[in-house]
Amino acid sequence: MSDAFDSLSRIHEGSTTSLEILTDGLGAQFEIEEQPFLDIDYDRSGIELHFATREGQEELVHRIPHAKQVQIEERDDGLIAALQIASDDDPVAVLRFQSPKSWKFLPTASE
Repeated sequence: MSDAFDSLSRIHEGSTTSLEILTDGLGAQFEIEEQPFLDIDYDRSGIELHFATREGQEELVHRIPHAKQVQIEERDDGLIAALQIASDDDPVAVLRFQSPKSWKFLPTASE
């Protein structure tokens, strides 16, 4: 799973993202709204989502301990539109991506 998150992080780094937390009592609540995405870190203890502020002066981190399921929502063009992450301990988190920067798909000079 770590390789998949590394690839997703490379493609969407700098893309505008939002993080919604789905709770039974309140419904969907934004924890992060339209902030630049940095990356996803995964290990056995859980998943960490990293964001930058629009001003770029600090990093925001949301931790999902003991993630047990990740569902992917794809766009028509095959890119990832959202990740829904469930865990034993926290409400469901939905990470929504806007389109990645087009230069991320260009081959590098060494290819």
